[in-house]
Amino acid sequence: MLFYLMWIPALIVAALCLLVWHIGWWTIPALIGAFVFFNLMYILYVWILCQTVTTEKEYDDISPFYHRQMMIFIDWLLAAMGVRWDVEGLEKLPEGEFLLVCNHRSILDPLTTQMALQSRSMAFISKPENIYKLFLGRVAYRCGFLAIDRENARNALVTINKAADNMKKHLCSYGIYPEGTRTRTGDLQEFHAGSFKAAQKAKVPVVVSVITGSDQFKHNFPLRRTRVKITILNVLDAETVKASKTKELAEISRNMILEVTGH
Repeated sequence: MLFYLMWIPALIVAALCLLVWHIGWWTIPALIGAFVFFNLMYILYVWILCQTVTTEKEYDDISPFYHRQMMIFIDWLLAAMGVRWDVEGLEKLPEGEFLLVCNHRSILDPLTTQMALQSRSMAFISKPENIYKLFLGRVAYRCGFLAIDRENARNALVTINKAADNMKKHLCSYGIYPEGTRTRTGDLQEFHAGSFKAAQKAKVPVVVSVITGSDQFKHNFPLRRTRVKITILNVLDAETVKASKTKELAEISRNMILEVTGH
């Protein structure tokens, strides 16, 4: 929404060129230039905002202010990239916190899922580069996003325990991609059983979802819009999660997604 709202001050600038300075031939260039300028000013604002957060500190809460700013930026970014999203099955979401697992097709996946589930407090467990190097990484960190070191089991367990603690404290639900990385071929990779430990430790349900369309962005941008669909397939209740082995949970979840994607 914010991306499109930037046309309002841009139109005001163009109108001033036409009505006050009587330079009609400048109207279109002024309109486009002002639109670009105001969007660049917004990017500068977000960059400054990111500098107010340090990843060297561990936060015990999720800031409503930073969370709101993150959601506004994601909405702005998706609009700028021409991405539209739809969600199906929201009524299946359980009360309280949960661990959401999904297939992974594109860098758009957490962004569109974040917007699709914006009625719930959500954060993601992601690779360190996404937290420490991406433009919005610091703000995401302040909103409960956690970096997981998949090369070190001990460090990974620390992250899993932190996610479980946050869910126990009712701070937020978490999303994770059990494949561990984006698939290049479109085929669903094997799920890492350890991805489900956070749900068991927190005693929360596992929400199984599937995302489609996000991998088409690289083919569509910038000439065509990309439509992404997030579908909530099923929920494994907390009792089932507790009684099952993580390997079984991984297999059940993967099979659910395979029934939809076919590969």
